[in-house]
Amino acid sequence: MGRRDGVRSGTAGGCLFNGCLAVLVLLLVCFIGLWVWAATADDRAEGEARADMRSAAEARQERLAGAAADGMPDDSEIARVFPRGEPAHGLVGIERQGPDLMVTAELLGVGPRFFLAGETFVTGCFAFEVALDGTSEPAVTVRELAVANYPQSACTAAGVPSPSAFPREGPAPS
Repeated sequence: MGRRDGVRSGTAGGCLFNGCLAVLVLLLVCFIGLWVWAATADDRAEGEARADMRSAAEARQERLAGAAADGMPDDSEIARVFPRGEPAHGLVGIERQGPDLMVTAELLGVGPRFFLAGETFVTGCFAFEVALDGTSEPAVTVRELAVANYPQSACTAAGVPSPSAFPREGPAPS
């Protein structure tokens, strides 16, 4: 490195122009980079939670197709594919129309932790339609009805009645 004319070594001007300014600029760039990374962490965590929820829907689609492989699945088989759990409702409703079946379920997606904050949760309401024609494998299609950030219920946001609105199995209370 060459010396600047007129600036003696060891003076304030020499330190400022011979390295300290570069270190300060580097620290400023690092600080801004960390600030932007921290500010966008929630969006990244929510994106990963949505990806986790969609992969859970695909896994349930395959399990429902397996349950329907030997004919129309009964309610207990469907309940095993979509167990109730917290914080998502799991199985919300079953509609049978002739040889076809539509299952509405609320699924959960979990995103990563960010520093000391908890995990990111996203709930999604999905309609799984099973078409049985009797000649080939059952066709199971999935539609995403709504997505919501926890604690809001995605199925309630989509206009699907909550699971508590459906009658429970067993004897009626006296």
